Amino acid sequence: MSLRYGRLFDATVRTEYERALTAAKAHLGTLPTEPPQGRVSLPIVDGDWKDAPAVKARLAGGFCIRAQVQGPCAYANICEHCPNFRTDTGYLPVLAAQRADTETLARDAEARGWTGEAERHRRLIERLDAHINQAQTG
Repeated sequence: MSLRYGRLFDATVRTEYERALTAAKAHLGTLPTEPPQGRVSLPIVDGDWKDAPAVKARLAGGFCIRAQVQGPCAYANICEHCPNFRTDTGYLPVLAAQRADTETLARDAEARGWTGEAERHRRLIERLDAHINQAQTG
């Protein structure tokens, strides 16, 4: 990609770039030529994704796992905080499951000493409680 979008004029830089690219390809090994069948787990997840030693977020359609060094995601759970987000009684099971997982993630973050991450989860729990209440009362 870099060669396509930029030009490497210096021969030393180009040689080093090609060496690094070759090493990266060798490190990756052979990539699959066909899509995997069935559910594929992320390599850092052994067992339940909620137990992974990573920053986690439960999303309506799945989950997100990031390394702690990546820090909190500015986009995690953004829809639930948006003033345009609406829900109704048909989504109560999804909201309840998301709330339960978020509570688990908040406790996990607190146990790991990740106070900022725990606070993010607690803010989401407050929003989910408000959405659940609004959906139940109509």
